[in-house]
Amino acid sequence: MQTLISKFPFVNTEEQSHIFNMLPVALSNVPFHRNSKWITRYFAKQFPFHLAVHEVSPVMIPPVEYTEPHIHEDCDEINIIISQHDLLYKIQVGDNKFVVSNNSCVWIPRGMKHAANVLKGSGHFITMRVY
Repeated sequence: MQTLISKFPFVNTEEQSHIFNMLPVALSNVPFHRNSKWITRYFAKQFPFHLAVHEVSPVMIPPVEYTEPHIHEDCDEINIIISQHDLLYKIQVGDNKFVVSNNSCVWIPRGMKHAANVLKGSGHFITMRVY
């Protein structure tokens, strides 16, 4: 089922190859990640590159870390943290660890060890991998 609303006269319903549904998929489907009750991961399987949107439920106390440090040898990664509220993430890039707030982005070059774990708040954490 596509997320295309066809009742508008200007919508072309014949060519829908540019529209992709993002469905909830377990975070544990990603290597080095475990499910977290605070994260709902949305993913479009047929999208032309890796794009995942993580909806972060309100977190008051930092949960157990659900992402282990790992490496992507074949791609760079971009993380985007978006919220109208306070949203804090612990980000590891290489051996450096940062606390990153909402409305920020992180560049992770291919081959660089990294991890991201929510500390506090609510909003969205977006991951894109560039091959």
